[in-house]
Amino acid sequence: MTSTIPTLSTSQIRTLSTAAIQAWTAEDVAALSTAQIGVLNARQVASIDAGYVGSLTTQQIRAVSARSISGLTVDQLAYLSSQHIQALTTAQVGAFYSQQIDALDADQIAAFDSTQIAAFTAKEVHALTSDDIATFTTGEIAAINAKALPSLTTDAIAVLSPEQVAAFTTAQVAALSVAQLAAFTSEQVESLSTVQLGALTIRQAAGLDMTALSTEQTAALSTAFIAGLKTQQVAALTSDQAEALTSSQVAALSATAIVGLEAEDIETFSTGEIASIKTQVLGRLTTDAIAALTSEQVGALTTAQVAALSIAQLSALTSEQVGALNSGQVGALTARQAAGLDVTALSTTQTAALSTAFISGLKSNQVAALSSDQAAALTSAQIGALSAVAVAGLEAEDVETFSTDEIAGIKTQVFARLATDAVAALSTAQVRALTTAQVAALSTGQLAALSSEQVGALTTAQVGALAIRQAAGLDVTALSTAQTAALSTTFIAALKGDQVAAFSTEQASALGTGQVAALSAAGVTGLAAADIETFTADEVARIATRAIVWLATDAVAALSTAQVAALTSDQIAVLKPAQLAVFNSDQFGALTTTQIGALNARQASGLDLSALSTAQTAALSTAFIAALKSDQIAALSSDQTAALTSGQVAALSVSGVSGLEAEDIQTFTTSEIAQIGSRTIARLSTSVIAALTSSQIGALTTGQVASLSSEQIAALSSEQIDILNSAQIGALSSRQIAAMLLEDIQTFKTDEIAAIATRAIRGLSETSFSGLSVEQLDSITTAQAKAMTVAQVNAVIQAYAEFGT
Repeated sequence: MTSTIPTLSTSQIRTLSTAAIQAWTAEDVAALSTAQIGVLNARQVASIDAGYVGSLTTQQIRAVSARSISGLTVDQLAYLSSQHIQALTTAQVGAFYSQQIDALDADQIAAFDSTQIAAFTAKEVHALTSDDIATFTTGEIAAINAKALPSLTTDAIAVLSPEQVAAFTTAQVAALSVAQLAAFTSEQVESLSTVQLGALTIRQAAGLDMTALSTEQTAALSTAFIAGLKTQQVAALTSDQAEALTSSQVAALSATAIVGLEAEDIETFSTGEIASIKTQVLGRLTTDAIAALTSEQVGALTTAQVAALSIAQLSALTSEQVGALNSGQVGALTARQAAGLDVTALSTTQTAALSTAFISGLKSNQVAALSSDQAAALTSAQIGALSAVAVAGLEAEDVETFSTDEIAGIKTQVFARLATDAVAALSTAQVRALTTAQVAALSTGQLAALSSEQVGALTTAQVGALAIRQAAGLDVTALSTAQTAALSTTFIAALKGDQVAAFSTEQASALGTGQVAALSAAGVTGLAAADIETFTADEVARIATRAIVWLATDAVAALSTAQVAALTSDQIAVLKPAQLAVFNSDQFGALTTTQIGALNARQASGLDLSALSTAQTAALSTAFIAALKSDQIAALSSDQTAALTSGQVAALSVSGVSGLEAEDIQTFTTSEIAQIGSRTIARLSTSVIAALTSSQIGALTTGQVASLSSEQIAALSSEQIDILNSAQIGALSSRQIAAMLLEDIQTFKTDEIAAIATRAIRGLSETSFSGLSVEQLDSITTAQAKAMTVAQVNAVIQAYAEFGT
């Protein structure tokens, strides 16, 4: 039966079900036109009986669309002949699934030509087996798409023949994965051409077995590839391979890779190659490799490379290698590297070439290790760059080589760390060259190390720069008078007593007013009488009040009258009693009334009042007067007591009043008498009371009268009693009335009898009433009579009886 397939349109073909297609006979399949086959979809293609596929013509196979070719089943693929394979279009080949490629046998794979293979996708390439790849010609190997090649399995890679490997294009080589490269055998690696090796990228570096490379191959590697090498890969290089590296390749080595270079590798490098190593990479070179550098290689290092060396690398340099460094290289060393360099290996020329930055990083032990010639080679700028730590390493013989400019160039904060032996070794010219800032920075230990000759070499400006903290370190005895006069007031203020005591009289005389004013209490204790005698009156007046109190009594006693007269009231007020006690009469005589008035109660015990003039006596403060004792008051002359003011008299203490004598009291005016305190007047002796004049008696206040003791009342004469007025009598107590004699009572006038207080009337004895006149008896008031005792009343009655009344 003739097939009906040719009568079907392409539209009808498209609509056929898979069941209908499965019912096709071999005749039906053979009758399909290329147009009809071209419209079949993948499901329809898969429905064709597998056995019929083998009978398809190459035209029919070629007519299957690329999107439908994937419908070919494993069973169907088995029937494809080599001619069928060869008839496939590149589009069809590129549309195969990996499973379809995997289903093809080696003969079928071998049927693909270069053009078809070039169409293989990554998935198809991945499906190629070792057997498949073994069938590829070198041309076909070269035809594999570079983008697809990385999908080739490592097993397939491993079976590549040297010829196949050699057939790879540079694009394919550059596309190989790390795993694929790692799968290469030594024989395969050896088959790579220099061109191919030059195409390898940084990404692939980790995959290549570097040991399999020849020197020519090694030299052919790209700098990009070299940049990706790891430590162990570089370490695995033979000396021949290391020697084969070009300058560009060496320059491309990473910090990680260069660690792998060994001493024998480095020895093979030319000076150009050494100079080509990147600065940031050179610092990772092992110390063994560094130590293996020849003098020529060391000399070839760039300044940037030298500056990049680590401390450990610098430490690994031998004396010979250090000596091979030129001035430019030495000058490139940084502060960071200072700890690593053996400075003793440097020549004087190299030493002078060191940067100030490097110098600033030196430690004291390194500076101490410098020879005198090296120290002498240091420039002013280098010396100025020495740190406080480093300068401590300078020894006396080093400092002796420094010029005055170099000494002056040492930083102030650094100079203070110079060893005392080094300071002691300074010449007088070097001392004079010190800046005022340097002098001010000297430690007390450094100052103490200066000899008298060195101290004498200091200029007045330098001396004037000395700070308060330095006072303890300076031998002031070595100063000239001009230097002494140049000392700052802050420095003077810090001097101790023993230092001031060490001043010569000439030095003391050289002190200015401001310096004297700056002396501390401790400093003033060192002033001797001979020193004080050199002071002007103005200088004495400038001694601080807190300090003058510590002036030795010998020095106080040495004050001239002009100096005494110049003392301020504040100074006078702080003098100790012991200091006042050494004043002689001339010194006392020199005191002004203002100065005398500044004396206070604390000082009273130290003053010889007998040396005072009446004017000075009158100028004493009431507080001072109040502190005087009886013996001091007793020592006053009559003229002095006469000079006492009412206020002073009022200020006399109980003890002071007891020192007044009869001739003293007679000098008091009535107003002064009235100023004696009521509780104080009771301490006046009876002889003084008896010496009171009528006017003084009349001036007594009722309070004073009431305070008089019985003994003082008894000491009053009848004439004195007669002076008492009724108010004063009214202030008398019974005790005081009882102390009076009859003749005293008889002097009372009638109003005075009437003025006796009721509480005091009982002081009259019974016999006293018999001596009273009728007028006196009549003046007794009712209140007084009521206050009398029975005996007193009877005595009054008896007295009246005697008068016949």
